[in-house]
Amino acid sequence: MNELKIQFGKRIKELREKNKYSQEQLAEKINMEARHISRVETGNSFTTIENIDKLAKALNVTMSELFNFQHKQNRTIIEKDLINFIKIAETSELEQIYKIIHCIMV
Repeated sequence: MNELKIQFGKRIKELREKNKYSQEQLAEKINMEARHISRVETGNSFTTIENIDKLAKALNVTMSELFNFQHKQNRTIIEKDLINFIKIAETSELEQIYKIIHCIMV
């Protein structure tokens, strides 16, 4: 459970910063104390399902997206996943993948 709390807290912080909210601003939006937001973000505390719902709405994501930690995988896992995607992609999909990567990298 500790690992879940830590990952959840990191995700909340990531989404809060993406939305350019301070802890105080987010806390005000969902009627929660800022120090509780701090404890959640550091993994020292968890929160209720009701607050998770409020957090999702305030951060403009679904509740399930709050628990999406896979985008923070290490480089080796990401590389393997990308290689597997490329291997199974249809030609048209491979062309789209190439265009996207090319736009990002150039």
